[in-house]
Amino acid sequence: MANPAELALEILPGASLAPGVKVSFRITTKKAGYLILVDVDPTGKLSQIYPNPMALARKGEHDGVNLIRPGAPVQLPNLNDRYARFEFIAAPPSGTAMVMALLSDRPVQRIDLPDLPSGPLGGAAAAERLSKVASELRIPDAKGGFIAPRWSFDAKFYAVQ
Repeated sequence: MANPAELALEILPGASLAPGVKVSFRITTKKAGYLILVDVDPTGKLSQIYPNPMALARKGEHDGVNLIRPGAPVQLPNLNDRYARFEFIAAPPSGTAMVMALLSDRPVQRIDLPDLPSGPLGGAAAAERLSKVASELRIPDAKGGFIAPRWSFDAKFYAVQ
């Protein structure tokens, strides 16, 4: 999995979660970039959790809303940030799930990735599959074409028990 920005994701309070537990994420990077967090539930269903697509639709998209900088850890959710005001609560179904942090060197706030195939989620194969698909994403440019950003990825697995 490519990670030139040395992006690091941490799940708090940990990787083993009881249903109903509020979860937060701490993200650090050694290079500035635009952060997107994606959750993959135990069935393989993907959901973008940051930036929250509903908040972006209500407020209008802004290029810098999800810009993070090196040396400044980001804690999500963040009730003081109108774009990061959300709750992430461990919920059924039980099993192994994954959160992936994606960092682009170009402004991007939304991505559209396919759900992962059904089957047991876990291990490097699921993270590699998702990072491969994400690394092929292109971003529209001002001239009507598409550009390929440089992506960094980090994924962590967690269990809802």
